Amino acid sequence: MRLHELLQESYNDELISAVSDLLSIAMAKDIKKISMKKFEEVLAKQGYPASVDEIIQAVDQSGFASSVNKVMIIPSSELGIDVDQSDPSVNVSSMAGNQAMSDIKSEL
Repeated sequence: MRLHELLQESYNDELISAVSDLLSIAMAKDIKKISMKKFEEVLAKQGYPASVDEIIQAVDQSGFASSVNKVMIIPSSELGIDVDQSDPSVNVSSMAGNQAMSDIKSEL
């Protein structure tokens, strides 16, 4: 019985890893929704035949989805805002320049 539990735990860890990889790819390709049926098929092709309930559990444990149910998976993005569009409140370049000038003046 102990061996069976160990094998099951190992399989679950590998399933979570495979789910995380697929969701990472989906986020990189900016995919907003994934059909559970399609996701199940892709996992099976990769050697991870799993029930919908097992997939839902793995998706939840992966942390790579904002929502999951028996029909759809919604991948989450780690960056909440587009970095190019953010408006920094501090001009780091200006601060560095001012500090450099201050250091030079203090040495003279």
